[in-house]
Amino acid sequence: MKKLFNFLAVALLASGTAFAQLPAGSTAPDFTITDIDGTTHNLYDILDQGTPVVLDLFAVWCGPCWSYAESGIMEDVNALYGPEGTNEVFMMAVEADASTPESSLMGGGNSIGDWTSLIDYALADDPEGAIADGYALAYYPTIYLICPDRTVTEIGQLSSTDAYYAEISACPVVIEGLNASVSSYDGELVACGGEKIEPIVTIQNVGTESFTACTINTLVGGQVVATYEWTGSLETFGTEQVTLAELSAGITDVTFEVVLAGDLNSDDDNLSVTLSSAIEAHASIQVELMTDGYPEEVNWTITDANGSVVANGGGFTGATTSYTQELSLAEGCYTFEITDDYGDGLYGWGQVEDGFIELVDGNGTQIFFATGDFGDAASGGFEVTHGVGIEEVLANELAIFPNPASSHASIALNLVEANAVSIEIVNTLGQKVFASVANYAAGATTIALPVENFTTGLYYVNIRIANELTTEKLNIIK
Repeated sequence: MKKLFNFLAVALLASGTAFAQLPAGSTAPDFTITDIDGTTHNLYDILDQGTPVVLDLFAVWCGPCWSYAESGIMEDVNALYGPEGTNEVFMMAVEADASTPESSLMGGGNSIGDWTSLIDYALADDPEGAIADGYALAYYPTIYLICPDRTVTEIGQLSSTDAYYAEISACPVVIEGLNASVSSYDGELVACGGEKIEPIVTIQNVGTESFTACTINTLVGGQVVATYEWTGSLETFGTEQVTLAELSAGITDVTFEVVLAGDLNSDDDNLSVTLSSAIEAHASIQVELMTDGYPEEVNWTITDANGSVVANGGGFTGATTSYTQELSLAEGCYTFEITDDYGDGLYGWGQVEDGFIELVDGNGTQIFFATGDFGDAASGGFEVTHGVGIEEVLANELAIFPNPASSHASIALNLVEANAVSIEIVNTLGQKVFASVANYAAGATTIALPVENFTTGLYYVNIRIANELTTEKLNIIK
């Protein structure tokens, strides 16, 4: 419903790219906090009573936070389902900006007003910003539902008490007696370079009785291919991450099964995942994004096999606008991920057409495509296997000078043979600010760039010669 009401807009923590929220199904970090009435609350203590928690992270200066609080929806949820109602949920509002004092909750300073006049359930200040850090806070307000099994999901600013109750009632219910479950798959989903995949699963006790041993089976095509005998100790809602036997590349559909003697609920014993092999790709990669009506919610990253971010995009401002970025990557395995802070992907909400994002390599192969409502995130893996090495068409390394530049800059290169040289310059938003294509003779060449027309900032210079692409950074300082 955020798409329909202005008061459900969001306030980013800072300008530029926002960080992704905790993925749905993550384990909620524990915390202890004292509210403004002097009552201390421990998250896990509340959850261990079988009570879900709705955690509202806000800032006193945040206009959308104030508007949503004024709507009274969360007050109504507390009245109906909180401790004074059916006691099915615990509501908690935390001022998560470490730079604001607790006194600002009562007004004053840069606070919009007296928050105690709007919130009559647990209201607290987080002076160190520890909760904001633990919960990967990217914008205000962020509203999480934390279930008794300690899984956390961002539910956003729901539009009615019924909508909140539907989310709350969907939390897993503990079984009287023994009940083991496979709660999540935490390993890699894409095999790269013919390597095996090491599956990692999390098992959980969702029963009232503790258990100390169980069997975890790995099934392919309905047949058990590996068995792991787990021992330890899990009390109610306790979890443990388990690394299982490696799976060969090429296996696709896999099911993980927990077997516990006396288990009273078989519905949560199995978890199926789909594995895949990375797409082989040319080193030249083009990322094209068509935004939906809410471009500021979208961010994307490309990470290498070590988990390091090698390229990213975010801070988009144009609705239904196309952004393109060209990249040159080294040989190796990569993961592309696009995230949407609201959790509706690139859905247009009927107001505009759905957006999309597409990765195409230098041979025209589509590496990744996503459109419409893909939820919080979508991702895919690929492997650069060819097209690396612009040195094949250059007698030596190219250079951009001066760098940083202010009023003028040039590209110096030395071609092995006559060739067409394509140059594109894009800003950090992926917007193309300059493009040229020209033929040059073999030997040393200097190409002037019109940087006098550029504003201060970082730019990416994409230089393509004979289908080989390299990208250089150019800093402009005025």
